[in-house]
Amino acid sequence: MSIVINGVDRASTINTPSTIPHGTYHMAENPAMYEPQRLNNFEFMVTGLGTTILKAGFDTSDQNAYLSDPESVIRLSVKSTSVPHFTQNVIEVRRGNSTLKYAGVPSFEAGQLVINDFIGTDAKMALMAWQNQSYNVRTEKVGLAKDYKHDCYLLEYTPDFQLVRTWKLYGCWISSLSESTYDTDANSVNQIQCTIQYDKAMPDTSDIE
Repeated sequence: MSIVINGVDRASTINTPSTIPHGTYHMAENPAMYEPQRLNNFEFMVTGLGTTILKAGFDTSDQNAYLSDPESVIRLSVKSTSVPHFTQNVIEVRRGNSTLKYAGVPSFEAGQLVINDFIGTDAKMALMAWQNQSYNVRTEKVGLAKDYKHDCYLLEYTPDFQLVRTWKLYGCWISSLSESTYDTDANSVNQIQCTIQYDKAMPDTSDIE
């Protein structure tokens, strides 16, 4: 049995062992190397909010105006998040009929974060309180960057919850916040979606507790 390739008659290799190094058989024989990353094995953490934070738009004279441990509330409520990556502008230099392309200024696109609204933990209020640091609706004042910008972490885990990779997002703040529309016929959890701006992001090698 043979086959013609580029005009050359070649013998069949059906009985010759495959030399492809990364076929499925190779993966099956090396299970420790080819454990797939699951999309649901992750955590998203916000840092620097402090142990207490003023609830959005509340009067400081109210003894119940402060939300305790908003970092844990957000961490436990996260449903989904985007993975940080950047794009680069392209600098083009034209000479005659040809074009050379060079790397330009990088830009990190805004991230998306979705949390489930747990009433008992004030999950929605935790995000609103963070957003309130950049703009206070009650006072109509824009906050200071040192107060509303916080570092965040995206932690990726194995199925048995061992840390695989950590992304650190620098200078995060909420630029928009929206939520599901209430509907008397609905039978689902209310979810809050936020757009998070950040200055840069990169894999972090330090240990995260």
